[in-house]
Amino acid sequence: MRALRLLTVAAGLIPVALVGQVPATPAAPPAPPARPALAPRAFAFSGPRMHFRPPRPPRPFRAPRAPHIHFHRFDQGQSGPDSAGVAALLGSLARTDGSVCELAVDMLGNGWGWGGRGQVNALRDQGEAVRAQRSTLQYPVRDPRAFPLLAASLGRSEPCVRRASARLLGGSDAPAAARVLVDGLKHSDPRVREAAALGLGIGEDSTGYEPLLQALGDRDPEVVRMAAWAVGEYENPGAIPALVRLLGRAEPGIRAASAGALGDIEDPAATRPLLPLLRDRDALVRETTAEALGSLEDSTATAALIDALGDKDARVRLAVVQALGSLEDRRATQPLIAMLRDGDAGVRGAAAAALGSLEDPAALDGLARAIGDTEREVRLQAIEAVGSLDEVHKAPAQLLAALKDGDREVQHAAIEAAGRIGDPAAVSALAGLIRSESVETRRAAVEALANVEDETVTPYLVQAMKDKDPEVRRRAAEALGDR
Repeated sequence: MRALRLLTVAAGLIPVALVGQVPATPAAPPAPPARPALAPRAFAFSGPRMHFRPPRPPRPFRAPRAPHIHFHRFDQGQSGPDSAGVAALLGSLARTDGSVCELAVDMLGNGWGWGGRGQVNALRDQGEAVRAQRSTLQYPVRDPRAFPLLAASLGRSEPCVRRASARLLGGSDAPAAARVLVDGLKHSDPRVREAAALGLGIGEDSTGYEPLLQALGDRDPEVVRMAAWAVGEYENPGAIPALVRLLGRAEPGIRAASAGALGDIEDPAATRPLLPLLRDRDALVRETTAEALGSLEDSTATAALIDALGDKDARVRLAVVQALGSLEDRRATQPLIAMLRDGDAGVRGAAAAALGSLEDPAALDGLARAIGDTEREVRLQAIEAVGSLDEVHKAPAQLLAALKDGDREVQHAAIEAAGRIGDPAAVSALAGLIRSESVETRRAAVEALANVEDETVTPYLVQAMKDKDPEVRRRAAEALGDR
């Protein structure tokens, strides 16, 4: 206890008198420096935008948001850092460069498979103490002595420390942590209220829902913004009227947060109120609205989304294209085909993926042309989309040519698509691939040949029965048995 007292006092995180106590309400934080008047700011996500290819089929081409801030929960009764560990962590964060601090806080409670004592990718000189402490930070805080410390830290001047405190409280499953956050919404300092709303959104504790609804009327716009996001995390349709009212606020951050929350609730009742925001003056509001409409999957939004395809901002167009893919309304087929010629590669790839989701055979010619796109990722999306279309039995020439592509991933995507189509015209090219030096290519080729219902396939499957790879032989045997 003496060590804890010295540590927390030295870190400047909590007054000596509070150590070892668990107050019913959050302790008043140290007096913060004068806060400048709040100017409305856009609701932004901290992580970079990037393109990646999720598993197929169909494979949406997405530019994801920053990593989700929910705790990665481990339901094994393991406890996170005790009060001394929390004090040490917050003290270290307070002394760290702000950008590095934010990256570290992103990982609190989110091991993503990299943590724990069995971390096989650790460098040889990583100490066992470091490894154990790192693992501890992935679990919920349960030490009662840590909660007054975290309550006080919700008002720290360093935004990263405030966010860390909110995350640790939100990730805790202790009722005392939820009480700290609920009480924090009543604090006189708007920074504490904002951080408390963040923690409640992370934890989704049922006792926080009504206080968050009340916080939607807070006098501080940043508190309202955060509360709107947090309310969406509860996914309660009862919050829709309150969130819809916020769509008319002057602050773009509040409009964007409210639109995103309505999308998280996933109730089509929010569709009509959201549609006007596709023409909002703020690009992030338009982008978030398109994403929300995609989550609602209400086809009454199709026409408005098609109109929004002409947005001047590439990120907005990307979000609109993805939303149309989620709606799977074939009225969007021709507009999406036009987007295959967009100046932004991400938009073109998303358009190809969206057309694959629509499965409309009318998109075949446009997607075939997109197989020749200069961007590899667009080609991959177009190939996989061609294989997803309904009632297509003839492989386009561009797809057959891709069976010989020097890029292994492009080639394998083409093999898979050709197998789905089942065009006998592809048999000769696929048969040549069962002699490939790559075992993965031979396996994929045999799998594709198995899907072609043509008698010319049989001799090639018999040939594959002699392959040195047992998996190739197994797939060939199963295919022959099905004929």
